[in-house]
Amino acid sequence: MKPPIDTTSLNPNQGPSQWEPRQPRGALSSLIRLLVLIIISLLLVIPFTPFAGKIKQGIKEIVSAGRSSTEVITREIERRVEVPVEVVKEVIKEVPAPPPPLPDDFIPRKEADVSTFFNGITIKTKLLTEQGTYASLERLDPEAYKAEFQLSVRVPKANQTVAELSRINPSLPSLLPDLAAMLPTAKVSGFYHKLYENKTNGIQRDITRLNKILDRHNFFDCETILEMSHPTSQRKALLIQSEMDVVCDGTDGDRMATLDEFIYMSDYYQPFTSYAWAKKTKTPNPLLARWEARLAKATEQFNVKGLPAEKNRELKALIDTLKVEISEMKARSSLIAEKDPFIVLSLLFRGYTSTNKYTPQMGDYAVVIYGDKMYPAICGDYGPTQKMGEASLFMAKAVSEKATPYRRPESDLKITYLIFPGTAEKPNAPPNLDHWHDKCSAYLKELGAPGSGHELHRWEDPFKKPEPVPAVIVPIDGTTPVVPSVAPAAAPAGASATPAGSTAPKTP
Repeated sequence: MKPPIDTTSLNPNQGPSQWEPRQPRGALSSLIRLLVLIIISLLLVIPFTPFAGKIKQGIKEIVSAGRSSTEVITREIERRVEVPVEVVKEVIKEVPAPPPPLPDDFIPRKEADVSTFFNGITIKTKLLTEQGTYASLERLDPEAYKAEFQLSVRVPKANQTVAELSRINPSLPSLLPDLAAMLPTAKVSGFYHKLYENKTNGIQRDITRLNKILDRHNFFDCETILEMSHPTSQRKALLIQSEMDVVCDGTDGDRMATLDEFIYMSDYYQPFTSYAWAKKTKTPNPLLARWEARLAKATEQFNVKGLPAEKNRELKALIDTLKVEISEMKARSSLIAEKDPFIVLSLLFRGYTSTNKYTPQMGDYAVVIYGDKMYPAICGDYGPTQKMGEASLFMAKAVSEKATPYRRPESDLKITYLIFPGTAEKPNAPPNLDHWHDKCSAYLKELGAPGSGHELHRWEDPFKKPEPVPAVIVPIDGTTPVVPSVAPAAAPAGASATPAGSTAPKTP
């Protein structure tokens, strides 16, 4: 028996572990610890002994045996696979040609080119290049980049002899028998030279401004202008050989209260002609209502505030023009190109009446010759200063039935215009085709024309109403049908109303 422990002698600040009794270790725990140390030692030593390979092989066999004992289940599954149709596209790739070699230095050029414009003018161009200085300096020099135009034009000479005039119209010598007698004293008119001077001046002006220039057809539109007089009668005549363009201008409410829309809708239509006279009736001009509507619309637009200044000027000019034209429509009548035979004079004739006795004027009588036909007319309107050869649609249709406001009756220089200057009658009056025929016939006789077998054409009144066809009365008894006769004109005093040897028609 152990003696009891004296607790009073222990330090109270010491923990319980310093004063609790120590338990003795058991034999089992010591054995376990020894086995653990041995295993650890073996694991460290075995890899360096011959037994390591055998142990590894044994472990592999154990794993393989475990795998082989696994059951594998296989099922057959039907699967439909749609095979897409393969579309083969052939792609052709063009291999571009290699570019031309780059120049090593500036190469001066002097190249020429020849072409033809739409208006028939043959154009030749030359490109000249030369080495200059730096671009920043050359752009300041106007001579470094310039164009020089040179247009070569052959101005034609005028026909003067019978042979030359007959080349255009072989019928002229027979239509004008005294032509050969008049030509020795005839001369090429200054108006011919003035015409081609106007043409060349216009070309010079337009080509400098790069504007549209006169085409080949309209440059060569006059063959000759001759001033001649008959050696016996001293009748003066201005002979012009040219083409025939068409004019469709003019209105007259007194004679034609309506107007063909095809005519006045033309781009070049004008409601007036230079030859005009005081209105005779109260029937309004066929275009008066349309012009008044245009004036009202222009005035309405002009009264809108805030318009640009340029637009205001345009509307103001249009309003002023429409007012003058409306006033003219109410007071005067003009020739009608669709119904009246007249020719158009170039404005180059204007202003020379006091200096040239062969100057034609509005209202002068004229004869138009085409082939072996001769048509009476008057000078009824003015046209451009650079053109020659134009007539009314009525005249044009006599030359060719295919003529329209947009189609010439004759494009070649085959029309001869024979004008009698100084023959205009004052004051101007509405057309009287029979009177015009008589006057032209008298002036032709003073020139020794027309020749044997030819006569001056006589116009039919385009406004004449067709005569009604008389009705045929068929008797019931079957006798000869009776055609009622037109009532005879009043017979002079002492004359019988029924011609001798004839019987009056019987009334059924």
